[in-house]
Amino acid sequence: MVNNNNKCIETERLALLDIKQGLADTYGSLSSWGSSKDDENCCQWSLLECDSDTGHVTHLHLSSLNDGDTNDASNISSSLLLLRNLQYLDLSYNGFDIPIPSFFGSLPNLVHLDLSGCHFQGAIPDELGNLSKLSFLDLSYNQLEGMISNSVRNLSSLQTVDFSQNNLTGNLQDLLYMLPEATLQTLSISENQLTGSLPDITAFSFLEELLVDYNQLNGFLPKEFKHKSVLTILSLSNNYLRGSLPDFSGFSFLQGLYLNDNKFSGSVPDFDGCSALESLYLPGNQLTGWETQSIGQLTNLVRLDLSRNSINSTINEHHLSELYNLNQMNASFNSLTFNMSSDWLPPFKLDHLLLASCKLGPKFPIWIRNQTEISLLDFSSTQISDTIPMWFWDNFTKIIKLDLSSNKISGTLSSIPLHIDEINLSSNYFEGPLPRIPTICSEINLSHNNFSGELVLSAAEVMSLRFLDLSHNLLFGEIPDSWKYFEDLIFLNLGNNNFSGRIPMSIRYLHSLNKLILRNNKLYGEFPESLRNCTELGFVDVGLNGLSGTVPAWIGKDLPQLYALVLKSNKFYGSLPDDLCYLSHLHFLDLSMNRLSGNVPQCFSRLIAMTNNGTGTTDHHNNRILSASSDRRNPYNRGCSKITRCRSNSGDVSYLDEALAGWKGKEREFRGNFASLNMIDLSSNKFTGEFPTGIARLLDLKGLNLSRNQFYGKVPVQIGRLFELEVLDLSSNNFSGDIPRSMTGLTFLAYLDLSSNNFSARIPLGGQLQAFNSSMYEGNPGLCGLPLTKRCPGDKTRVEVPPPSNGNEVDEDEILYERWLYISTALGFSTSFWGICVTLLVNRRWRHAYFLFLTNLKDQLYVFIIVHIARLKVRLQG
Repeated sequence: MVNNNNKCIETERLALLDIKQGLADTYGSLSSWGSSKDDENCCQWSLLECDSDTGHVTHLHLSSLNDGDTNDASNISSSLLLLRNLQYLDLSYNGFDIPIPSFFGSLPNLVHLDLSGCHFQGAIPDELGNLSKLSFLDLSYNQLEGMISNSVRNLSSLQTVDFSQNNLTGNLQDLLYMLPEATLQTLSISENQLTGSLPDITAFSFLEELLVDYNQLNGFLPKEFKHKSVLTILSLSNNYLRGSLPDFSGFSFLQGLYLNDNKFSGSVPDFDGCSALESLYLPGNQLTGWETQSIGQLTNLVRLDLSRNSINSTINEHHLSELYNLNQMNASFNSLTFNMSSDWLPPFKLDHLLLASCKLGPKFPIWIRNQTEISLLDFSSTQISDTIPMWFWDNFTKIIKLDLSSNKISGTLSSIPLHIDEINLSSNYFEGPLPRIPTICSEINLSHNNFSGELVLSAAEVMSLRFLDLSHNLLFGEIPDSWKYFEDLIFLNLGNNNFSGRIPMSIRYLHSLNKLILRNNKLYGEFPESLRNCTELGFVDVGLNGLSGTVPAWIGKDLPQLYALVLKSNKFYGSLPDDLCYLSHLHFLDLSMNRLSGNVPQCFSRLIAMTNNGTGTTDHHNNRILSASSDRRNPYNRGCSKITRCRSNSGDVSYLDEALAGWKGKEREFRGNFASLNMIDLSSNKFTGEFPTGIARLLDLKGLNLSRNQFYGKVPVQIGRLFELEVLDLSSNNFSGDIPRSMTGLTFLAYLDLSSNNFSARIPLGGQLQAFNSSMYEGNPGLCGLPLTKRCPGDKTRVEVPPPSNGNEVDEDEILYERWLYISTALGFSTSFWGICVTLLVNRRWRHAYFLFLTNLKDQLYVFIIVHIARLKVRLQG
């Protein structure tokens, strides 16, 4: 029994005052802890409890005394040890920024210890193993690291353990063996670095909650524990577990099952007898079938998520027949076909229904008519080729988020219901004038349709708009000059329409604007100075218009966040201002097809986002340009192929970048995150001068197009340092001299065009320079060597002999070459095979040196064989 009217022990009162001195009490929660005569009875102080018989302090409730800011960190006084009868200690959500004090292990009567959210660092001290009476231990939301101490096995009374949100390592099975089987009820160790697989837990006869999500577990789920389990919550999501899911029949206490984002395969398992199940999450796996109808018998199921799998099944009403309490259903991104009876009335009332990429069409499904409580509906990419039925808007009066994109829905749309906040009708066949935009709508995507007419904005009614995409329609007229009240707008895409006139001045009020796309219209005038007020702009595309004037110098200083600038195919003229070099975040610059002239600023070397020392450095092997437009192949992004807004795995929404860029001599649409693209296109202008050496210092550059200009002189050898280059087009200029031998080191090069210049001498041998079509070198009269048919001086006397007199004779050099090739291949194979076997028996230094030798030998043999085969083909063709 606790009685705070009892007078406290003097030594404990003094200890409490000392403890108070170390704590950062931002909110004055300890104001009653005073030293005056009126405050002598510490048992009447707030946030603590005393024993009614002895007066000893038994409970300290010291949670959230401050905001957790480590700049005003607290300290834990060792005077805490004077509270020998302390049973309950809660210091959670205070900022300490120190290791857990080892003296906590000297509080012998402690039953409850909560140190969560305290910024504790380092390892869990061994001394905590002395707390033999401890039943509750919470160390979550800290920065603890290392292995969990073996001393934990001494905590034989533990019932609840929470180590989640740390950086703890080790094997899950080893941890479970240290915890008490007879008492443990809850174990949460989510978001750490645990490895291993989930062992048999049948010995934990009272374990109710097991949360091990966001770790590095692998292997298979055990099948032995299912009939004895009293689990109510099992969360193993975001690991690397694999194999078929076990039969969960018999988990009669299970309320929540979270197995999402692993590598489970096979079919959806049986859930017979799981009468208590409320939440079933299996998304982000590799499941292929849904044959069982046992899910339809889960009468208490509230949330069902099978999305992001590869389930190829036909679903009828029997799969969902008794889901009376179902509130949220997500089966998106599967190959499910919903085949319901026309008169079926679902027993549930859904709030969320997401069936993206399932087959529902060609008509709108009738069975959803009675789902009048829906607030979130996603029928994108569901093969619907219908008009929106009248009952749709009448019945769904509570929809807040609606996605019908990527279907073949047709008809007109007079207005968008006032209750909708986010609507995506992109990539359909809607026509007629644009619908009236509702007052509270924050996101509107009507792109890729056939809407026509002028854009009319009733500014006072759409002040909350954040996202507006009307691109790829048939809209015309001037862009309205009524953007003053759209201060929250982040994304604006009016591209690929027939808008004309000037870019409106009121766009200067869009202080939050991050992406502006006006591409492919009929706009004219200068680049609007009003944009210099839009300091949050990161992406600007006004290409394929009729804009003119010089490129403004203020772009470099007034748009500091800019990472993509597209001015292609306009009428800009003059030289480039040096101030562009202030764009330290720039990853994508396209100024092609204008009338720009003069020298390219040497200060381009200051575009540090395109160097491997810049903030934009990316994974060089997993983020190649060649896959920049392939995000749609990611199962998390399926259904995003024609839109600029995608919902990620976590449910967060991102706005994709998209632009046309010159790629392999053709126009190609890139879609994704341009912050990793790293391309510069200055083609089809009137630039002069030598190769801009500043560009040669952009070591993370992946694409460079300087074609169809008036550059001259030698290409600097420093170009060979651009190891990330995949595209290099220098064609139709006046470059001269040798092709730098350093270019043989550009191993990622996928496209090269040096045609129509004045290069001379031999094309350097090695790398990939001989792998490109000879047309990429044509128009250089002084150039010779493979892959061109023109031989270099000296080649004829060294390798060419008179042709055979008839088709049955063979060139002697060819015979010698073939013999040498076969012999060297055989010798190379034998040497490599036995060499590897021998090196495995010697020390590591020899192994490393020899494998390096083999790597170099492989490269030399590859170049030799390619060159000689090409020569042989030339002679045979000649």
